[in-house]
Amino acid sequence: MRIARRGVFGLAAGVLAAPALAQATTLRIIVPFPPGGSVDIVSRIVQPKLTELLGHPVLIENRGGAGGMLGTDVVARGPADGSLVVWGNIATHAINAAVYDRMPYDPVADFTPVTLAAHIEFMLAVHPSIPVASVAELVAYARANPTRLTYASAGAGSLPHLLTEMLKRAAGGIAIEHVPFRGGGQLLIDLSGGHVSMAIADVAGLAPQVRAGRLRGIAVAGAGRSAAFPELPTIAATLPGVEGTAWHGVFAPARTPAEAVARLNRVLVAALRDSVVQDRLRGAGTEPVGSTPEELAAFQRTEIAKWADIARVVGARAE
Repeated sequence: MRIARRGVFGLAAGVLAAPALAQATTLRIIVPFPPGGSVDIVSRIVQPKLTELLGHPVLIENRGGAGGMLGTDVVARGPADGSLVVWGNIATHAINAAVYDRMPYDPVADFTPVTLAAHIEFMLAVHPSIPVASVAELVAYARANPTRLTYASAGAGSLPHLLTEMLKRAAGGIAIEHVPFRGGGQLLIDLSGGHVSMAIADVAGLAPQVRAGRLRGIAVAGAGRSAAFPELPTIAATLPGVEGTAWHGVFAPARTPAEAVARLNRVLVAALRDSVVQDRLRGAGTEPVGSTPEELAAFQRTEIAKWADIARVVGARAE
């Protein structure tokens, strides 16, 4: 993977008042995707508790584009003083390394892991105009209507793209046309409006539309059933091997002082383990974690290798 670098603006402030750091006034969290997707939803669920624990403002700034890389690069080049973090995910810090020829940052060398924040469940949902209620019915319908179906994703090389291509291969090469979007918000609008037929997307984003009847959930993509939608079977129950969950991780710029990382880790883990926060996250199909920085670093290395192999198998490249 070749790394191309570019400059970004600086952001000043501390995270926690302490002798070793400047007096904290604001923590900025960069969400590298547009509003409406799981990264935005989950970070905003956690935000009020973070503000309470820190005793000063926690600002969330959406900076979408390039599969999450534009906003992530802001943090890679930002101040390494504990005042700035990125609420990254499986794309920004693992999958993109496998599907892009060039990235503006190194997902390992340019960041300091803070905590693994959450595991994110994914659901296969269709627009109600598509007359299917199971994975088997979807496969049969796709075979009978080879030019009818389209699927939405958050972009080429995203987890929804990889999972849907895995589904197509496991079903014998069924034809479903890919329609990439820049983020979850517009994806949900077009899917609910019937402009695309189906999507594998995060439960947090799909849940309100499914519960309102604007979409039909037919399966979940994890290894087991979802607590948020226990009535839905797994995709793998019909197409073995087609499974995957996403994750969120919080990262600071490389060279952030160890004491600042430790403080960020403590407050984020405390927020993620708050009972009210956990109830809200689980209701949105999200399992809160809260890990050590070392555990996130080890997990990230494993994920980069895993999804590089899968991207090669399905032939996924960023468009």
